[in-house]
Amino acid sequence: MNHILCSLALLGFSISAEPIYLEVTEFGAIANDGIDDSIAFQNALNKLEHGNILVIPSGEYQICKTIYLKERNDIEIIGLANSKLKKCSGFSGEYLLSFFYTQNLKLQGLIFEGLNDGDQNPIWGEQGIYLGSTKGSLVTQNQFHRFGDAALRITTASQDNSASPGSQSITVSDNRFEKCAQVTTTQATVGTEMAGTQNIIVDNNQFIGCKLKLSARADTRGAEVKNNLFAHINGTSNEVSYYSDVSYINNRFYDIHGFAINIYPNSRTTKIIQWENISIIGNTFDTIQQGIRLQSFSKHDEANMPIKNIQVKENHFSNIYFGSNIENKYKAIIRTNTQDKNVSFDGVNIANNQYQLTPYSQFTSIDTKSTSVTINNNSRLYDNNTDSNTIKE
Repeated sequence: MNHILCSLALLGFSISAEPIYLEVTEFGAIANDGIDDSIAFQNALNKLEHGNILVIPSGEYQICKTIYLKERNDIEIIGLANSKLKKCSGFSGEYLLSFFYTQNLKLQGLIFEGLNDGDQNPIWGEQGIYLGSTKGSLVTQNQFHRFGDAALRITTASQDNSASPGSQSITVSDNRFEKCAQVTTTQATVGTEMAGTQNIIVDNNQFIGCKLKLSARADTRGAEVKNNLFAHINGTSNEVSYYSDVSYINNRFYDIHGFAINIYPNSRTTKIIQWENISIIGNTFDTIQQGIRLQSFSKHDEANMPIKNIQVKENHFSNIYFGSNIENKYKAIIRTNTQDKNVSFDGVNIANNQYQLTPYSQFTSIDTKSTSVTINNNSRLYDNNTDSNTIKE
């Protein structure tokens, strides 16, 4: 164990005299031998007590069935350089790793690899890491590759009957997600209408061929998406559904074959959720097949009240293009729509953005049911994007 502690120190991990450190090799896991290590990993997780740290030495570990951890607090699972957990070809189950009802869980420095390129060919149910009703979790400095469905699903557990969202105060930072269908907060179990994750921070990650989906089936608030790269995604790169108090700040979107951000009501719940407060500020959008779409309502209901407070400010849009099959009236970088007969958005502010237009496109298209709409001080860019080639509107 001493060599493990030295390795952790060299990698910059803080070493305390108080926690108990375990390593998976103590339970029979052997790296790089091509033999199933899932029993050894499960035995190691079963041994963890509150406050323990599980260390995974360098190398590739074959995992052939889902491994679980439930109701443990202040657990850290840390990988040394190039520590990889890989699904074996005959994997049994859905998730590589599942965590339920934990507090202050940390996953750091690991590589997780699945079986399918979910960006090009989604395989629903072929998933990576599941965090169900965890609080205070930190997922940082990991790599996720090749999951047909969710590389990472952080949500309220399907059997959590608490009044407030069971998944709260989660940080996902400094990870790389590649060739996966999504990273999501959706509880996908059939017949459930659960919240997603309340107060989630998604910061400084790379989403390369992998979508971020912030979705809930019950009232959920608080999502901060900042400083991320979304690139080379085969479809929409970000979806937001029934989330309130959402901010997108200082992200870069590049080479997206769909909407950069698509915000819409969730059709998979019978509940009417009064969501609100969406801010998209200081982002860069480049080479996107369609821009930002905001849909307030997917059907008419006399009880519908306007969706309040939409802010789209200080962003830069270039090379936003539209397929030939899209009607000209829908070729707008920022577009709102509603299926309600009477209401849509109230309080829309689109200001201080810079944008280029491609043929037959326009900057904004706002539905006629939206009210209190302000569109000002936006600058159209021409040619080399110099100040002398801009027109303010």
